[in-house]
Amino acid sequence: MFKDNSQACKNAIKMAEIKWLKAAALAIQSQAKALVPVNTSNLKTSINHKVQVSSLEAYVGTNCDYAIYVEFGTGEFAENGNGRKGGWYYVDPEGKGHFTMGMKPKPYLRPAYRKNKQALKQLLNKYLKEIR
Repeated sequence: MFKDNSQACKNAIKMAEIKWLKAAALAIQSQAKALVPVNTSNLKTSINHKVQVSSLEAYVGTNCDYAIYVEFGTGEFAENGNGRKGGWYYVDPEGKGHFTMGMKPKPYLRPAYRKNKQALKQLLNKYLKEIR
């Protein structure tokens, strides 16, 4: 007699995918924290991850307002030439004035993904092979 196990198989695959997403997001988060430049540690401590189980998506990032400038650079040094040209003057919180041409990019999120890409593929294979 035929027994339909298709739903059990689908559930097992989804559980393996969720397990992998959580592990993958944590691995990328850890790598990003290891790569991020540290001045006050605000950016480093703000790097986090979130897994959306319903859509099988994982997000790794930060809510730090200056994170994008660290990742992509600013001014003359911004990636792809997208920054302000000619420099600018600004006053810091202590009231001291500064002139800058911008800041060179110091990527940490994209390299964190790239450094883990192969290991994450292997980890997914491992979790899928564990399905019984």
